[in-house]
Amino acid sequence: MAILEIKNIMKSFDKTEVLKDVSFSMEKGEVVSIIGSSGSGKTTLLRCINFLEKADKGQVVLNGEVIFDGAEKKKMTSEEIRRKQLNFGFVFQSFNLFPQYSAIENVVLAPKLLAKERPDFKHNKEEIYAEIEANAKRLLSSAGLETKYDNYPCELSGGQQQRVAICRALALSPEIMLFDEPTSALDPEITNEVLKVIKSLADEKMTMIIVTHEMAFARSVSDRIIFMDDGVIAEEGVPEEIFTAPKSRRLKEFLSNVRM
Repeated sequence: MAILEIKNIMKSFDKTEVLKDVSFSMEKGEVVSIIGSSGSGKTTLLRCINFLEKADKGQVVLNGEVIFDGAEKKKMTSEEIRRKQLNFGFVFQSFNLFPQYSAIENVVLAPKLLAKERPDFKHNKEEIYAEIEANAKRLLSSAGLETKYDNYPCELSGGQQQRVAICRALALSPEIMLFDEPTSALDPEITNEVLKVIKSLADEKMTMIIVTHEMAFARSVSDRIIFMDDGVIAEEGVPEEIFTAPKSRRLKEFLSNVRM
């Protein structure tokens, strides 16, 4: 059974159709990269999957359960949306770290807030917090940030901040990680720091959707590539097919204009 099914998603802003009947599915442990020109609908699709935007039509199905149905007239509460968002870890183009908190404080903040809802929280607060902090240190260390726990965002490079952002998303143990062009705000020389962390997640069989303009990286890390054009999936396939034998004229034009 597919871990995620996107069925006939449509989204418009005013009279502009951004997503036009988008459908795809993916298996647990699969890495899918989404490529395409600016304005093709890539980011909007991610935001609809993660409930940052509400699709106009279609369904999102996670592990066989419909978690969004555009035909449902009842409006979801903010609490329902928050609970469903916990299934996904979202890494933005900009780092979106809290500047007043250190690296480790950024990573532990959401897990500690969620922990307060546990029935055993009052009796086991210290133990629960210790476990959360230990997990945060493990994540930061695995991202090469073992000496940066107490540094504030202003004391970190862009690559280091984005790695903290990835750790923050992972700290909630999401089913699927969503990356929205995670290196677009970085200088070329530090891009590889972030790509290395994402590659390690792929090696660990983390289920991921990656919107990226890094074609060489997409080719090396992905199980499947989706090419979006004008709000639709114009072509999809394994990296070797997409990058060496593209079928559509639009994909050929796109690839001829990007750095491979």
